[in-house]
Amino acid sequence: MVTVIKDVPIDGVKVIACRPNGPRGIVKAFLLYDDNSTVLVDAGFTAADGVLIREALAGIGRKPSNLAMCIVTHHHLDHVGGLKELLTDASFPVVSHPAAADDVFATCDVKVSQTVKDGERIDLAGGIKIVHMPGHTPGSIAVYHEPSGSLMAGDAIFSAGEWLIVSPDYLCEDPDSARASVKHLIDLDLQINRVLVAHGDDVYSGVPDQMSKILMKSRAEWA
Repeated sequence: MVTVIKDVPIDGVKVIACRPNGPRGIVKAFLLYDDNSTVLVDAGFTAADGVLIREALAGIGRKPSNLAMCIVTHHHLDHVGGLKELLTDASFPVVSHPAAADDVFATCDVKVSQTVKDGERIDLAGGIKIVHMPGHTPGSIAVYHEPSGSLMAGDAIFSAGEWLIVSPDYLCEDPDSARASVKHLIDLDLQINRVLVAHGDDVYSGVPDQMSKILMKSRAEWA
C-alpha cells in the first residue's frame, strides 16, 4: 500500500498521517478549519493516533476542546479508534450517517450524537457538504470542503499510484453500490480540486479527468 503523504499546503485543511508504524500502512485524518471553527474528519486507528491528532491541532493553535465536531466517514476501527482518547478531556459531537451510528458505538464504544444525510450542508469551517457513498459500508460518506474544493473520500475511493479507483470488491460490503455511489458523486458536479483518500496517495491535479474515467475501468482492473 502506498504510504506517501504530500507536504502540500491546503488553505483550511490539515492532512494528518495516522498509524505510521502500524499494520497496513498509513490511514489519514483531516482537520477542516477557519477563524471560527474546527472540524475533525475521522480519528485514526488507536489512542496513539489520538495523540497525533492532538499534535496537529496544536500546530494550528487549537486543541480537542476547540473541535466543533468529528465527522466519521464510516465505522471501521482505523477511522474511529482515536476518538476515546480525544474525548478524555473534551466534549464534541461525533457525527456519522444514520446507517453507521450503531456500528460506530459497537466498534469504539463512543456514541454518535448527530447524524447527517446525503446532500446535507454543515455551516462550519467555511462550509462542508456530505455525500452518502454506500458500498464499502452501508453508512459510508464522503466529506466535501467547499472553500478548498477538497473531497475527503473515506474508503469509498482509493488511489493507486495517484490514480483514483472505486473501492475494490474485496473491501466492499456491496460492490455494485460502491460503483453507483461514485456515479452519484460525479453527477453532483462538485468542483473537486483534490481527492484526499484515507489510504494511499492523495490526488492534487487532474481530478476532473480522473473522476470522468474512474468508472471506465473493469472490475478485473481495479479489484
